[in-house]
Amino acid sequence: MTTLFKNLIGVSLVLCSLSLSAQVNLRRDVLLNDNWYSIASDSNQHAYDGFEASGFNITSWEKVNVPHNWDAYGGYRRLRHGNRHGYAWYRRIFSVLHKEKDKRYFLYFEGVGSYATVWVNGKQAGQHAGGRTTFTLDVTDLIKDNNQPNTLAVRADHPAFITDLPWVCGGCSDERGFSEGSQPMGIFRPVHLITTSSIRIEPFGVHIWNDTSVSEQSAILHLETTVRNYSTKPVPVTITQQLLNKAGQVIVTTTSSTTIQPGDALVTPQQLPEIKSPHLWSVNDPWCYTLVTTISQNGKPVDAVSTPYGIRWISWPIGRTGSNKQFLLNGKPVFINGIAEYEHMIGSSHAFSEAEITARMQQIKAVGFNAFRDAHQPHNLRYQHLLDSMGILWWTQLSAHIWYDSPEFRRNFKTLLKEWVIERRNSPSLILWGLQNESKLPEDFAKECTQLIRELDPTTSS
Repeated sequence: MTTLFKNLIGVSLVLCSLSLSAQVNLRRDVLLNDNWYSIASDSNQHAYDGFEASGFNITSWEKVNVPHNWDAYGGYRRLRHGNRHGYAWYRRIFSVLHKEKDKRYFLYFEGVGSYATVWVNGKQAGQHAGGRTTFTLDVTDLIKDNNQPNTLAVRADHPAFITDLPWVCGGCSDERGFSEGSQPMGIFRPVHLITTSSIRIEPFGVHIWNDTSVSEQSAILHLETTVRNYSTKPVPVTITQQLLNKAGQVIVTTTSSTTIQPGDALVTPQQLPEIKSPHLWSVNDPWCYTLVTTISQNGKPVDAVSTPYGIRWISWPIGRTGSNKQFLLNGKPVFINGIAEYEHMIGSSHAFSEAEITARMQQIKAVGFNAFRDAHQPHNLRYQHLLDSMGILWWTQLSAHIWYDSPEFRRNFKTLLKEWVIERRNSPSLILWGLQNESKLPEDFAKECTQLIRELDPTTSS
């Protein structure tokens, strides 16, 4: 089994290049992208339960690597069902050399569509509905020690006529024939095995934002850090925040202490000291600081993540006094010359490699575009990395082009909306949250979702 080990400070994508060699390696991230076996069925059956995932006979299965999608996508097709429906099974073996004391083991999936069910050694580890946001499962108690083989099995369901998730197949919609390409049926984004301390920062658990007093002369940065205690006893911790420039120099720092009860996930608010003459992020100078968040127990670091952050402010004409109707970035007008892109590629649909995403963004930048819109679903997080580092403004979207309404849909939509915002809200390139451009959400629910976005992202003004 080939594995790629990365000594990472955190799960967050590193948006700006920075050397952090002084930090200890508190986390381990193993990519589980190779040596999978998969088989697909066109049955419209949709089921989470009733399968002992250890009982596979994979002799007729196809050997694949992920990202992978069973719908190859043949381009835009005016077909009632131009998308493949059914379900796909995935299976691979992984091992852990030695389960370390006080460590936790997590499977981190970047995208499985449209419904995912995960088993480890025949026991169900968890589920997730909606393919375009990430999910993490604690599998510490399910995996075997001492380099024994662990069987990881994933079922990806994508039945026709889904009515409890946002628009997953235009071919099933009331606009018959409006398929807009394929939708994911498979593990179409990377998979990781992540090892951390039992006291750890939760995925995307560091939130950073500047308030409305920001200017070229000064900036105040606010922080919220979510730390979970996976142990069985209360744990006193210290949360240290350091803001570094590109040279790795500490600009400002702050520290807080608290106690986390067993099983709790505690959100700790903090504020960094005033930053004098901040280096601002812009389309011509996409400059990022890096926030290093360290959790210590009895004076010893037990977890840390790095969060890139660009200081900037935006202003839209709506809600602004005066006659100026321009979009302003850092108080200066920027003409938005943008492009929308469907996350489809002939031959593999949504299953993009990092190199393929990079090539797409380089082409967009080379043509002269300075803005990008997700059409119509949250794209791979590697887009976010490139948008931030290349200075391209970003309009992210969560599809709301539905032809149904139910309590189940509303509940799932709000869950996905929260995941979507939390994964992306630290990004300096992000200037607009979109509930699609042709939304059919009921007015009351659209207002509820809009308010939820504003609560999750305090920088949202309109």
